[in-house]
Amino acid sequence: IWKILGKTFSYWPTWLVKSITFLHTKVIKFNQTKIGRKLIGDNILLLETTGRKSNKIRKTPLTYVQIDEGYLVAASYGGRDKTPDWFYNIDNKKVKIFVNRKYKDAKPSIVPSSDKEKYWNLLTAVYPTFNLYRSKTDRDIPLVKLITE
Repeated sequence: IWKILGKTFSYWPTWLVKSITFLHTKVIKFNQTKIGRKLIGDNILLLETTGRKSNKIRKTPLTYVQIDEGYLVAASYGGRDKTPDWFYNIDNKKVKIFVNRKYKDAKPSIVPSSDKEKYWNLLTAVYPTFNLYRSKTDRDIPLVKLITE
């Protein structure tokens, strides 16, 4: 379902994005089942950050690809011209992720421009709609490694 809906994500109003994100964070454990992966999609992790202004826990479901150091995600926000809030909340601190039915501590590391194309190829192999997101914005979409211990 998400592979179809994701193609229209950039057109959704902010209130709908927030509502869907809230619902997705509530069903993320279901997503880690065979049925959940069929309905919602494979390669979804839950990123937990602390809001830089609110100091509240913020949860964001993200498509990922597994890499040697941990996991790779994109701050694509569906191809919008605005960088998603979660990106500012990582601030190179430790974060938590929920992936493969387990919580893990991770350290965010922003991928340098010189390495981005290699990592984009990995992400688009898992979720080709990232190519659509990239074409919709002039923004340089940040890629983030979530390095696990």
